[in-house]
Amino acid sequence: MRQPKSNMAQMLLFTGKGGVGKSTVSAATALHHAHSGLRTLLVSSDPAHSTDDTLGIRVGFEPTPVTGVPNLWAKNLNAEELAGDFFGQIETLMEKSFGSLPGFDSSMLSELSKFPGMDEAFALEEINRLCSGTDYDLIVFDTAPTGHTLKALSAPDYLNTFLLKILRMKAKIENLKGFFIKKGDTSKLVALMEDFIKRIERLKALLRNPEYVSINLVSIPTEAGYAECARTVRFMESMKIPVNHIIINQIIPNFGEDVWATAADNPAAALLHNEWLIQQPYLGKFRTLSSETSIRIVGMTRLPFEPRGSRLTEVAETLWNERGLRFETFESFNISESEGKAVVRTPYITSAKWSRNNREFYYGGSDAAVGNFVYELSEHLPDVKISRRKQKGSVVLTWKPEADSDD
Repeated sequence: MRQPKSNMAQMLLFTGKGGVGKSTVSAATALHHAHSGLRTLLVSSDPAHSTDDTLGIRVGFEPTPVTGVPNLWAKNLNAEELAGDFFGQIETLMEKSFGSLPGFDSSMLSELSKFPGMDEAFALEEINRLCSGTDYDLIVFDTAPTGHTLKALSAPDYLNTFLLKILRMKAKIENLKGFFIKKGDTSKLVALMEDFIKRIERLKALLRNPEYVSINLVSIPTEAGYAECARTVRFMESMKIPVNHIIINQIIPNFGEDVWATAADNPAAALLHNEWLIQQPYLGKFRTLSSETSIRIVGMTRLPFEPRGSRLTEVAETLWNERGLRFETFESFNISESEGKAVVRTPYITSAKWSRNNREFYYGGSDAAVGNFVYELSEHLPDVKISRRKQKGSVVLTWKPEADSDD
């Protein structure tokens, strides 16, 4: 039986220190999956916007088709602007609620948008929205440097603390004579913050689902590279978010004793040999970390070319092979035969409705839970042709037998 495309995109997320090759690995991964036939969107929230240089095209804030590569789009996220818009709304509501207080300055709230990790929190929330859409099969997310990403996952704790302070301030002011707080504006302020906190918590639940998300750390065999990677692994463990791979980039290959023996007379060989020796203890530490955590390690040797544009295909072939990265892609919406019935499985929905007469299946909801929804149709379906259309807050799939199809 034919299967429709996914209603929710899977996600491959790459994070790591700045300058370790995150953008190269992300772009090569997106290229690999686009070539395999998946509608793939490469998204970068890195303020350096290295994606433009890596792909060799100008990438904007809207999905940009990558020339010459069917099924591949790229976009940058203006995370600071997303955070600024949100805190601008908070500032307006704070002004309406507390602006009559002597000395109150709501503009101080604009500094909250610059709190470390807040921009990345909004980038992650935008990624969550993209994953929940129906336009792409796979989202490849090239994050900002690790520290921002980790602080973003802690954003709900910080915002909850801030929200508690607002509520305490409100309670104290209500006890003062002569001051009046507009109840409606305060409730809007609280609702706005609670809604964002809820969305980030839902995102964290998504990140814990290895069927739909693969978290991958990119690093290099240096003291700083290993230390940051190890800290990230421990942090992810504390958040109960699984890490799938550690990609160790810029490894100097072992050229063998014959080459190393020339180091005394060959400065180039001496330089490479010294760097190879420096890397060995850190590669050993990465192997130990892998054995302790069961995180798969994938090595990338230093390349003799600039990994950008058309040469990304070579990087993709190195990364995605039987010894490289692994991630099972699948259609997250499917129709399968089960004991004479068709079973519809869709993830992350709150409601569904089957219309037998119209052969339509509706699913959607903005407050979707994590998990699979199983719906048994009351009739046996032959081979069908699927068409799909989006509605506000939901998706409608319509199918009919292939024999009845005109196209």
